[in-house]
Amino acid sequence: MLVAVTGATGLVGNNVVRFFLKLGFDILAVVHPEEGLQPLEGLSVKVVRADITNPEQIKEALKGAEAVVHAAGLVSITEASKHKLEAVNVEGTKNVIEACKANGVKKLIYISSIHALPADEEGPIRETKDLSVNRVQGAYAKTKVKATLLAFQAAKDGLCTVVLHPTGIVGPYDFRTSIVGKLIINALSGKLKWYVSGGYDFVDTRDVAKATYLALERGKCGENYIVAGDYISMKDFLEQCFKTAGKPFNLKEIPYGLALAVSAFMEWYEVSKGKEPQMSIYALKTLRSKSDIDSSKIREELGFEPMPMTQTVKDLTNWYLSRMKEAEIKR
Repeated sequence: MLVAVTGATGLVGNNVVRFFLKLGFDILAVVHPEEGLQPLEGLSVKVVRADITNPEQIKEALKGAEAVVHAAGLVSITEASKHKLEAVNVEGTKNVIEACKANGVKKLIYISSIHALPADEEGPIRETKDLSVNRVQGAYAKTKVKATLLAFQAAKDGLCTVVLHPTGIVGPYDFRTSIVGKLIINALSGKLKWYVSGGYDFVDTRDVAKATYLALERGKCGENYIVAGDYISMKDFLEQCFKTAGKPFNLKEIPYGLALAVSAFMEWYEVSKGKEPQMSIYALKTLRSKSDIDSSKIREELGFEPMPMTQTVKDLTNWYLSRMKEAEIKR
């Protein structure tokens, strides 16, 4: 089966490509025209260049694909990127759906987010199709709501579509260096001296890839599934990173209120420089947000089981250390 993967050089897309190749799938790696191909080096894939915000490009790119994994998307922890978020996450998803229909794709797996699901009800966060931008916080979450609703509608229109809602995604092959990746690198290199109390449910990106395969093989058309790992505090997460690196944990905890104030300034400063901030008020609030998540549906219906978070932290730390060593050698 020929499976097209959008965002094939990203954290999720790249791991989906690697997982599917091991299972013997033929892969069509859809890569943005301006993206480098280092994440795909050594992998037996066919690369096609396309910008998902360009309807004609993505329509041409998906020709011949029997299934599509739509992993391309923009993640941002600031409101300053809302127009770009809308273009990539919403309009881009709309274009991918239309391209799938035009090319007779049999099944579409859309990688949404846990942040698209409402957390304003009693009890744990569960799968629901009753989504609304008024029930989530932040520009990123609102665009994922809109894109997810487009995916649900696509299923109603006859395109077999399955939606996955991963929690906080972490893991190796993070070539673009995600927000969490930058945090780990800065901590291990000594640039970061503090951390904020709190935590979240994180899931290994390799488990997201596994869930994507299970969704392709067993997922019901029109259904959505939460893909969760384990809750871990930021202190435990970073302590395990330092332990794996063989370094003493010497970060200091700063009060949440002070962190909010500092982050507000950092966010303003980085955005004013045209950069994505490494910390924001939204990100800090996420660490204190609801982390009671029910992921029993994907476990019971698709047979999904995540790997231990201790293994994830060990693997991702070693991966970032190798990247740091490579960067040092190139200097």
